[in-house]
Amino acid sequence: MKRFTSIAIAVGMLATTSLAGAAGNQLTPVKVEGSTQLAAACTPPNDSAICSAWHAVVRANFTPREIGMLFGARTSYPNYGASFDRIQARYNVLQGEFAATHAIEMNAVAAK
Repeated sequence: MKRFTSIAIAVGMLATTSLAGAAGNQLTPVKVEGSTQLAAACTPPNDSAICSAWHAVVRANFTPREIGMLFGARTSYPNYGASFDRIQARYNVLQGEFAATHAIEMNAVAAK
């Protein structure tokens, strides 16, 4: 019984030491902000002016088929495998540019 108690105490001390060491090595949390706020803030039924402008920009830069791939059932399109990554990259760039030029309006929409 004495031997079991000694092993339990040793394991407990090792676990405590490991946890204390791990707590000191924790990374600080990172707050990520970016163009994804626009997509989240402008999901329907939001009809604010900035969202209407964003929807108009999307319609002007993408075909209805590309919009269907971005926001609909993308795998139902035969050319999905060949072109989705390129369309998604174009959308991300456009979203970043729009967010950079309309940052103040976006923050007001996201705050609601």
